[in-house]
Amino acid sequence: MGTSMRAGIVAVAAVALGLGLAGCSSDTEGEAASDTTTSEPTTTSETSASPAPTTSPQAQGANYTIVDYIRENDITETPVKRGDPGSPTIDLPFPPGWSDAGPRTPEWAWGAIVSDDPAMAEDPPTIIALVSKLTGNVDPAKILEFAPGEIKNLPGYDGAQEGSPSTLSDFEAVQIGGTYTKDGVLRAIAQKTVVIPGQDGLYVLQLNADGREDQMMALMDATSVIDEQTKITP
Repeated sequence: MGTSMRAGIVAVAAVALGLGLAGCSSDTEGEAASDTTTSEPTTTSETSASPAPTTSPQAQGANYTIVDYIRENDITETPVKRGDPGSPTIDLPFPPGWSDAGPRTPEWAWGAIVSDDPAMAEDPPTIIALVSKLTGNVDPAKILEFAPGEIKNLPGYDGAQEGSPSTLSDFEAVQIGGTYTKDGVLRAIAQKTVVIPGQDGLYVLQLNADGREDQMMALMDATSVIDEQTKITP
């Protein structure tokens, strides 16, 4: 069994509370996040050395990222939509109190869910899934190694400095979580990156959970369900 994304949110909560917890426990890990209003990631279709999948707010920083790895190794990245030929079947559950984001789903996303809690309607927590296919000289271990860099480059990031190894539906993954500042508001973010070998390339799934500090419990409950019930068939 893979480690739980729930503990990543717990780690985020500890950071926000000033407890100084930067990582996850040995049994659980931090996961991904972004909301449906996030700016479009710098991905391009069917282009060599194009950036890797990302749904978090774009940031420039010193940490090496998947985008850098793809660019420097002449790897081709193709955005994947649900049902694309040859792509893995990814069955993501709907946690209680969450529903499909519908028209609020970013155009570049594979899918997104949003909390239905009316108390959070103005700025609801969200979980976004993004899938890309990478072809060329791709090392899955390098994808997992460099995945946390994007989150660490976010403005005001405070949290885990290293990704935590994990799995999702028995596929290798890495997780990271922390807090960052967006529009002057402190937000929790956790990202889980999963590598799925395919016959025609390496598929990369990123799950991103994002919300305000006061929405952490909702994110914890939702990510726990996703960890336990997600099924991936290559």
